[in-house]
Amino acid sequence: MIVGRGLHRPPTGGPGCTRASTPGGALVAAASFAALATFALAYRQRLLQSVSWVAPQGRHVETSTLTARVLGDTGSPVLLLHGLVASGLYWGGAYDALADHHRLVVPDLLGFGRSPRPASGYGPDDHAEAVITCLDDLGVVEPVTIGAHSLGGLVALRLAVTHPERVAGVVAFGPPLYPDAASARGHVTATSPMARLFVLPGPVAEHVCTWMCAHRTAGARLARFSHPGLPPAVAADAVQHSWSSYSQTLERVILSADTDTWIDRIRCPVHLVAGVDDPVVDHAHLREVSASHANVSYDERPGRHDLPLTEASRCAGLIGRAARTGALALV
Repeated sequence: MIVGRGLHRPPTGGPGCTRASTPGGALVAAASFAALATFALAYRQRLLQSVSWVAPQGRHVETSTLTARVLGDTGSPVLLLHGLVASGLYWGGAYDALADHHRLVVPDLLGFGRSPRPASGYGPDDHAEAVITCLDDLGVVEPVTIGAHSLGGLVALRLAVTHPERVAGVVAFGPPLYPDAASARGHVTATSPMARLFVLPGPVAEHVCTWMCAHRTAGARLARFSHPGLPPAVAADAVQHSWSSYSQTLERVILSADTDTWIDRIRCPVHLVAGVDDPVVDHAHLREVSASHANVSYDERPGRHDLPLTEASRCAGLIGRAARTGALALV
C-alpha cells in the first residue's frame, strides 16, 4: 500500500461529509423522497433490462491520489475510468478478461468511491493530474489505452491533451461532448422530467446530497431501491461522494469543458461510442466531431447511456482491440 501525500482521505462512516445546516429536517426529507421518485421514474424501464454483472477481481491499492484496483502484470496497460456518481466498481468482472493480456488499472476518480474527497479542486486538470499521479505511483509509465464511460471520457480526453505521451488511445462510451453550455445543460437534464431540480447543482440537490452524506448507509439502501435495474453494489456506490466532488465536477468538467478545443489538440486515436437512445449524448455533435478529425471515429449502437453495463462483453472487446491494434475501425 502506498501512503498518501497530503490529500484528505474520507473517514469511515461519513466519507467526505460536511454536515451543513439545512432549513429543516422536513425539507431534507421531502427533497430526499422527491429524489427517490425522480430516480425511480428515470430508471423504471430498467426493470425489464437484464444486466449481467459480477464483482470484479484484483487488489485495491491506495496511491497518493486515488484508490485503484489493479489486475494482471504483463502486456500494455489499460486504464478504465468511470462516470459521474459512480466508482471503479462500475467496470464489473467482464472487464477482468482484459488483464489476460494487459495490466489493468481501474481507479475511483478523485472525490468518488474510495478515493480522497478534498474540499475543492475538481476541474479537468485536477482529475487528470490525480490519475497521472496514481499511474506513476503504480509504476505505470508507458502509454495507456483508456476505456471510459461518460465523465470518465472527458477525463481521458483531458489526459490526452495534457499528457499526450501517456495516452495510446481512448475508447469513450456515452461521451458528454457538447458544442456549448446550453447544449450541455439541455442533455444533462434530459434524463428525466425532474432532472433539472436534482441533477444540476442547486438547493434541492444540495439538500439531498447533504442528507445522503450524513446517512451514508441509508443512502446506499435508497440508491439500490431507486435504481432497480442496476447491480445492487454499483447502485450503492452512487452515494460514495461529497457535495463538493459532485457539484464541482459536474459544473467544471461536464458543463463547462471546452471539448472542441481539446479534440483539436489530440493526436492519438479516439473512438466514441453512444447508444442510439442515449439522451445524455449530443449525437449530431459527435458525428460532426468525427467527420472533422481524422483520428476520431464514432459508432452508434442500440441502447442508452449504460452501454458498459448492458453490453459489457462487447465494450470490453472494443477496449481490448484498441489496446492491441490502436485501430479506429473497431466496429
